Amino acid sequence: MNFRSLIYYLGWFNIPLIGLCLLTIVFSYYSGHETSINSYYVVLFISSFFLFLSRVLNKNLKLRKFDLLIVIFLGWLIYPAIIAIPFYISAYQIDLFQSYYESFSGFIGYGLSIFANPQFVNEPLLLWRSGSQWIGGFYFLFSIISVLSTKDFNFIPSSYISNSTNSLNFETKFIENFLNLFYCYLLFSLFILLLFNFSSFNLFEKINLMMTAVSSGGFFIKQKLFIFGQLDKFIVAICFLFSSLNIFILYEIFRFSKKYNFKEDIAIIIFSFSLSFAILLTFSQLDSFYNILLFVSTSISTSGITLDTSTKLPYVFVLLVLTFVGGSIFSTGGGFKILRVMFFIKKFLIEVTKLLSPSVTLKKTIFGSLNTIKNSDYYTISLIFISYGFVLIAGCILLSFESLSFEDTFKVVFLTLNNTLPVNYLGDSFKFTDLSYISHFFLLIMMFLSKVYFISVLVFIKKVIWD
Repeated sequence: MNFRSLIYYLGWFNIPLIGLCLLTIVFSYYSGHETSINSYYVVLFISSFFLFLSRVLNKNLKLRKFDLLIVIFLGWLIYPAIIAIPFYISAYQIDLFQSYYESFSGFIGYGLSIFANPQFVNEPLLLWRSGSQWIGGFYFLFSIISVLSTKDFNFIPSSYISNSTNSLNFETKFIENFLNLFYCYLLFSLFILLLFNFSSFNLFEKINLMMTAVSSGGFFIKQKLFIFGQLDKFIVAICFLFSSLNIFILYEIFRFSKKYNFKEDIAIIIFSFSLSFAILLTFSQLDSFYNILLFVSTSISTSGITLDTSTKLPYVFVLLVLTFVGGSIFSTGGGFKILRVMFFIKKFLIEVTKLLSPSVTLKKTIFGSLNTIKNSDYYTISLIFISYGFVLIAGCILLSFESLSFEDTFKVVFLTLNNTLPVNYLGDSFKFTDLSYISHFFLLIMMFLSKVYFISVLVFIKKVIWD
């Protein structure tokens, strides 16, 4: 194992963390909340030292496939531990496990908070927890683009949404990929913030909502997101729908790219609006179009941000399915992803066509890609689906020891594996605070698996046991 290279590559991700520290420190002085400001200085020192250490050490460029997985796994574990420091040092008497749980839930984009009433938490800490989502979203995108979509793993079939070949090399193009992705992520964030400027939210709410929307997270500065005006609902819905699209879409639009295939993003937009209108026609007497579009967009982006729902949604099953479908393959959201779902649909149509009309041949392409679908991609996607079902069954069994109904148990596990906060989909009688520490620990594991893919864990275990 090349520890110097691991420190070098992980050290780069302290750059956005240092930026969040500086932003929170400046905001603390501006808002007059200086009581816990030392905790942000502690994180600033740790992150700066980590970054400095990565610059000093001479890296060995060559990393094995096993080492790449270690980089990804360690990042998901180390950075939440650093982000947890302000929660632990704060004046809210949070123990070590709760502090890590809060930071991990934010970094992973799940959004389950230990704070029952976030509106009573000081504003710098609220900004910090929202920022943890933003940093986690960037780390997730980098991990799937620079590691899991490479030929060594091929867990992300990126070649079907771009006409350019995926020749990303983790070692030789690390800095280039890091800076390009950070530029696109920042551009995407500024665009979402611009859209929120047309709403009636105050500036602090807009910034926190932007971080939540861009990262497809679930945190907000209040217990629920109350939206009263129709224009505000439409803007929030569009922002969350936009977060389910490819993170490079704005970059590719501005550079008039001919290599990028926009058909996946167009399909997501058409599908979301068509489904919203279909639900409206079915339940026109029970809900409005703006509410329906809002729930559809937050579900397909797998955000799960807690919305103001006075009644149980009659179309909650549709929303559950949407969280599984997910958005673009290169979005910050969770779920199975719409591209993989289309793979299954395409395979089904091909097999049915063979039975009904053997002389007819369907193209083995998807979203107008120049690349034909390979059998290896079918096998990989099928393995991901099977492993998803295995973890779903195991999670339901583990949570069945709690005093929950089967429906609530299934929803919690199913939505957690889709990296979606289940509050909007459960009854008012359910409270996460009633769960035991063991169940919360299991939820942490499922949050982790929802981001790193269970088959990557199997690859890691296989390497440890057999090699």
